[in-house]
Amino acid sequence: MPNITLTSDALIAALELQQSEPSYHGLPLRLYIEGKGCDGFYYGATFATPEPDDVAFRQADLDIVIDQSSLEFIDGSTIEWVNDERGTGFLFNNPNHTRYRGKFYKRKSWQEKFSSSSQLPT
Repeated sequence: MPNITLTSDALIAALELQQSEPSYHGLPLRLYIEGKGCDGFYYGATFATPEPDDVAFRQADLDIVIDQSSLEFIDGSTIEWVNDERGTGFLFNNPNHTRYRGKFYKRKSWQEKFSSSSQLPT
């Protein structure tokens, strides 16, 4: 099983988004690496259909999938939910990358959906 943890706020936010968005119903949260820039990796999170080679695990009531190549780089991370001056979204904290300063992942559409929900952590 991967050594990836979503904080309680990140779990609540992911479950709320999954429940409130019909196109995400029944889909697991996909964690992935999108590429690499000067400051490190670009981390991603979305809801998507699992692929046959994905590694799947569950935290609380949330199914999570990750492809093998992304797992190599995300394993050991803690994923937080942030809602502050940077915006609203997931923050991947990866202690395995010493030059890593914290990558913030957000989607404008998620921010709009979350702003109308009173159940999400602030």
